[in-house]
Amino acid sequence: MTPRFANILFSGPCNLRCPACIGQQPGVGRDRPANLDRYPLAGQERFVQALMRQGVREVTLTGTNTDPLLYRHLDRLITALQARVPGVRLNLHTNGMAAPGRMAVINRCHRVCVSVPSFEPDTIRRLTGTRRGVDLAALVTGARIPVKVSVLLSPHNLEQIPRMIRRCRELGVRRMVLRQPYPGPGDLEPLPGREPARIFAGNPVYEVDGMEVTVWDFAATQLRCINLYSDGSITGDYLLARA
Repeated sequence: MTPRFANILFSGPCNLRCPACIGQQPGVGRDRPANLDRYPLAGQERFVQALMRQGVREVTLTGTNTDPLLYRHLDRLITALQARVPGVRLNLHTNGMAAPGRMAVINRCHRVCVSVPSFEPDTIRRLTGTRRGVDLAALVTGARIPVKVSVLLSPHNLEQIPRMIRRCRELGVRRMVLRQPYPGPGDLEPLPGREPARIFAGNPVYEVDGMEVTVWDFAATQLRCINLYSDGSITGDYLLARA
């Protein structure tokens, strides 16, 4: 199976303390060296060569146990990728907490996906360690690129999903992904009784009042990608916990 996209995975201290963070699993992010101050990244040149060799042009800037907006050289990295990989499309996956001071670099990407656990302070605190959530309204207003919202499903926010979809639609967001916890049973039902409009990579995609809402199960996803980790290792396994 040909890789559909690639990930650059940052590691280091984070601005949130999410109990369900996949990066706290051994071998994913917790045991990898911090690289938030490093440029060029370990393995960066080999990663670029792999992109060119395999024809991959979709690159996601994300983290294992941290947020990519905390990377000190993000602007410089974007410039390098755009110069070396013709036609590259950069997608940013962020918790959005550092967004107010980094909108210029966010807008250099093609799309941004923002993790929003809830709009209710008590639930935000349970899922992130702080009651202060991302200012999604300000981020959407300042973004000149499409904004998608990602929600990690939990028993704490499951009944809030209809309200979250409605709130995101009011803010102008048109795409959401509801992620099943991983590792986990992957059996939370955020949209009971609805029939999917289509299937993408093994995951159901729904149309909900003008919103495209995907329920994403990492364990069931049928994708391959190229991953660059903070120690310079490069893998082709979609599931980071297995890489």
